[in-house]
Amino acid sequence: MKLTPRLQEVENLVPQCRIMADIGTDHAYLPLHLLEEGRISYAVACDIHKGPLVKAKEHIIRENRGDCVEIRLGAGIEPLTTGEVDGVTIAGMGGLMIIDILKDSPEKAHALHWLVLQPQNHVADLKYFLMNNGFVIQEERMAIEGQRLYELMKVVPGEPECEVTLFEAEVGVTEAYKKDPLFPMHIRKLIKKRDILIHSISDDNQNDRNRKKKEIALKERELLEGML
Repeated sequence: MKLTPRLQEVENLVPQCRIMADIGTDHAYLPLHLLEEGRISYAVACDIHKGPLVKAKEHIIRENRGDCVEIRLGAGIEPLTTGEVDGVTIAGMGGLMIIDILKDSPEKAHALHWLVLQPQNHVADLKYFLMNNGFVIQEERMAIEGQRLYELMKVVPGEPECEVTLFEAEVGVTEAYKKDPLFPMHIRKLIKKRDILIHSISDDNQNDRNRKKKEIALKERELLEGML
């Protein structure tokens, strides 16, 4: 079984453990691959929709892993009991949805030893939330799939050593992240985002809020250029 580059990088962040849960499992590819690699002993595959779980069950049976993977219907980490699993993977969801999942079950979330997260968007919002709500981002990585750059992170419960701004969260909070071969591509993407905003607001714009936005974007663009 071969994983996509994005899911392979998710797997790379999963530590050796006894039991994990894959939230929004879709076809259960990730837990099945982790079992195949001997990285886990047991998995709970959760999804809010019945359709993906039907497909997941088919794959589990085909791989003869029915004794190692169970499927559960439900939203986020609600199908789990507190302390039941060592950690969870949540991949392919929006960053704001991941925030909601953690907010909806805070006791269960903080009882986990680790979380591997791969948001599709709103990455900075997710990192900012984590760093201000009792989680530490231990590791950040990137992966390219097709023409798209994905950001991933391994998180553990705990209190960060320092506060971060939303801009710092957008750039990345770990020093090792800045040495990633894909980091320059990440920074150019952030510069392009600023360029779009800067060019959308004329210099003679009379709206104070818009002028402030442009001013901030120009300052951040300069900082980003210095990171290349």
